[in-house]
Amino acid sequence: MNKIISFYVPLGISSLIAALTHVIVNAVLARSEHPSFTLSSYAVAVSLCLLLETPLTAVRQMTTKFGYDRQSVRSIGILCACVAAAVLVIGWSIGLTSAGNLVFEYVFGVSPALIEPTKSVFQVLTLLYILVAVRNIYQGLIINKHRTAWMTFSSSIRIIAMLIASWFLIRAGWTNDGRIGAAIFIAGIFIELVVTFLEGRVLKKKLPPDNGEQTIHRASHLLPFYLPLLYSALVLVVLNPSIQAALNNTIDPLLAVASFSVALQILNLFVWFCSSLHQIVIQFYTSRRREVLIFLSVLSALSPLLLLLLSFEFAGDPILRNVLGLEGELLVETRGLLRILSIYVAFYPWVEYFIGRSILIGNTKPVFIGRLFSVFFAILALILCISFFPGLDGQVAGIVMAVSSPVELGIYLWLYRKISLNTMNVSS
Repeated sequence: MNKIISFYVPLGISSLIAALTHVIVNAVLARSEHPSFTLSSYAVAVSLCLLLETPLTAVRQMTTKFGYDRQSVRSIGILCACVAAAVLVIGWSIGLTSAGNLVFEYVFGVSPALIEPTKSVFQVLTLLYILVAVRNIYQGLIINKHRTAWMTFSSSIRIIAMLIASWFLIRAGWTNDGRIGAAIFIAGIFIELVVTFLEGRVLKKKLPPDNGEQTIHRASHLLPFYLPLLYSALVLVVLNPSIQAALNNTIDPLLAVASFSVALQILNLFVWFCSSLHQIVIQFYTSRRREVLIFLSVLSALSPLLLLLLSFEFAGDPILRNVLGLEGELLVETRGLLRILSIYVAFYPWVEYFIGRSILIGNTKPVFIGRLFSVFFAILALILCISFFPGLDGQVAGIVMAVSSPVELGIYLWLYRKISLNTMNVSS
């Protein structure tokens, strides 16, 4: 168990540290002469940037699964380079042509006065795709060798560098352009990449040239594994805009959006910490199955308990009232949302468990199918709630998230039972 804890805790901490990135950038831009202007241009540009980054999110899982020899890593690198190049071309098409005007105006609803500043911020952010592609490959190698303390170290160096840059920019008065925020963000990712690359390159040199039958000789051989992960990530992107649209159609949309925004920030602390649980399954399930299940069980019980505690006055007020400054109806609504979202947190580690099992067996189709059904059910539930219970306000989003998570888990259980039966029939 100690080995699992020492492997995972640095991963969880690195995710929490990385979450501070946008907090630091927003703190810098909030000091501009027109903070709403600079913050809005940066926020919209980052939203689109992270959306286009989605195809690169599966690279780390690919490297974790297949990166045990240099030839396989080379194949992963080729596929990753192709994906990054495609995303970069799309990004440049949006940032450098009039197509970007249409995207920002009609998809994101940006006002005409903000379109050009938003495009200029996005042009800087497109550099992110190259950096993230390389970083994710080397992070996969680091995870494979259980050197996860380097993940925490690289994230910490990234945040320290961003804090220093932010202090300098604030002192110099360079805070009146959203591109400054993008530059801080890119600088932080670059610093993290350098640290990750230095360790990852050493680990790569120690890999054997070939790993026999398990070697991936061509990048195209990775597509059956990669594409379902890509599709599942793209499907999930649809959910957040759907939730926002639903909240805007409640009886009190301002209260609904505000309470859900605050509750989501708190929820994300738990989600980010648990977002790499699939890595435990990949690395330890075969040899330490019982310990993996115990670890997941503890997290699935502890996480909702902590979230529930925050929803009660005696435990949550020091944060909700004193730190976040919530009062009145917003405080009451946020407390109710946290109680509902504790159900989501309870199921989340087990969703990650089945994602890890899918990656472990090299069949990622269940991930896509489960995610597809979950999002479809969530959107259907949103429509029904808004049609019949608009007075629930922000709790609409909490209920939908709380219910869709066990639906996704149920789909995974059904698919794995089906896969197991098929495997038994083939064996017999």
